[in-house]
Amino acid sequence: MVESGKKVTIKHVAEKAGVSPATVSLVVQGKGNLKDETRETVKRAIQETGYLRKPLVSQYEVGKQYVLIVDDISNPYFHSLYKGLDKGLSEAGHFATLLSSNDSVARQTHLLNDLWSRDIGGVILVPATGTKEDDLQVCANRAHPVILAVRRIGQTSFGYVGANPTVGMQIATSRLIALGNRNIAFVGGYQSNYAYGERYAGFATSLMNHKLQLNADFIINGGSTREFGREAAEKLLGKHNRPEAIIAYNDLVAIGVLDAIYAAGLQPGKDVAVIGYDDIPEAALQRVPLTTVATPAFTLGEVIAQAIKNRTSDGTEDNPIDISYPPRLIIRESCGGAMQSSNSNTIGDAHGSAADI
Repeated sequence: MVESGKKVTIKHVAEKAGVSPATVSLVVQGKGNLKDETRETVKRAIQETGYLRKPLVSQYEVGKQYVLIVDDISNPYFHSLYKGLDKGLSEAGHFATLLSSNDSVARQTHLLNDLWSRDIGGVILVPATGTKEDDLQVCANRAHPVILAVRRIGQTSFGYVGANPTVGMQIATSRLIALGNRNIAFVGGYQSNYAYGERYAGFATSLMNHKLQLNADFIINGGSTREFGREAAEKLLGKHNRPEAIIAYNDLVAIGVLDAIYAAGLQPGKDVAVIGYDDIPEAALQRVPLTTVATPAFTLGEVIAQAIKNRTSDGTEDNPIDISYPPRLIIRESCGGAMQSSNSNTIGDAHGSAADI
């Protein structure tokens, strides 16, 4: 019996039912693989002791909201990034929401100004094309933590979690050169985008390292969609000296390149080698599966969530994180060349060491 006036706890219920407190907790939460008899015994003990379970409050009421702002909400890569972020945050009782800047610095500024007046936990930002640190002045007071994701904007005081685009493109370009390709095109992206500069640098330096010429006619930028990739590839394939291989700024552009190759009556990986960037789920599902540089979005989302949890647990404000996840080349049929024992393998460095997935 519980003394009069004493608060009834799970321990009291467990003693009454002859089970462990953990078992009582499972019954209260409706969890666990327990016998029906055990559940009924615990329920009777709850009634007899007068135990009152503290009402559960939704995580959306007790947790913090973290807002992920991306530049293109239609890109599947960012869906995976959001899922990884939300999963990691939910484990700590927080949650994530997803907004799009539509790749507009003006809209991005409007969203940030609006969010800063709200009770949010922080912002994870994939910067819109052309974003400079001055465009993030509203975030400078650190009222909420800000983490730049996937894309840098140069040297800033903000934290960053992403991959190393320069290394990723070096790996991809070196792979094509190792397969005997010499006339290689680079398609997609915006020159004003910092990520474009990093990816293009990886492509160009790899050509120079192999003493190959950089053909300005094989560089087409100004878009990051499937349609842009198709139109750009049509121009390249219409040239008398068409490229032997095409590296795309991202997988959506690369899939558009594949569309153009098929339309021209050619075969990806045989007539023209193709490599993308991101490894979105659709990459492996193409008629000729797409070789691509993988910067696993779901994992990056989880890494960002862990950084947020670490920060909130110790209250640290200084020394923003800077995490660059190693890019991997996922080799499939679109780049041609001899395949290993399985349909795909990975290369994890610019020297071309490979290992089965």
